[in-house]
Amino acid sequence: MRVCLLTHPRVLIKMAMSDYDFEKLNKFVEGQDLPDGNEIIVPQQEGNLFLAIIGGVLSSVLTASIWALITVNAQKQWVIMGIFAGLAVGYIVHLMGRGRTLPIAIVGGLFALMACVLGDYFTNIGFIAQNEGLQYFDALSMIDNSYFFEIVFADFDFFSLIVYGIAAYEGYAICYNAEQ
Repeated sequence: MRVCLLTHPRVLIKMAMSDYDFEKLNKFVEGQDLPDGNEIIVPQQEGNLFLAIIGGVLSSVLTASIWALITVNAQKQWVIMGIFAGLAVGYIVHLMGRGRTLPIAIVGGLFALMACVLGDYFTNIGFIAQNEGLQYFDALSMIDNSYFFEIVFADFDFFSLIVYGIAAYEGYAICYNAEQ
């Protein structure tokens, strides 16, 4: 059986690439000046830091509230809630900030961390309200704010530290590496 060299895939690829200028392709990919004087301009995505902060505040409070609602009603604290909070806050900050800059990524990471802290706080307030037979908002208004960190870290352990770290990284990574 005779094989036609022009229909074999390797032969066709070699023929197609023999006339191609790889040095020009490398300069094009790296963004250097092209031989004819043209430059490749990569658009800078500056974004809006103010909207990113607004989105971070709103989304961290909302996700922490949802976290507390689910956890208190289920009577069980789940590790996955912190990871979901980090994803949600990072995504909202990315959408509202509309940029891929380092400040927006830092905002995403900080507010994802804040969502975890608030989620633990709201959850522990919910458990206190159930134990005392109070309505949630009554218990929330009765608690002295000077005990905030004691309430947040009442059930803090090594896994909480891992979840906080993962959530903060997710918030950062989604805002810095996400595609527009």
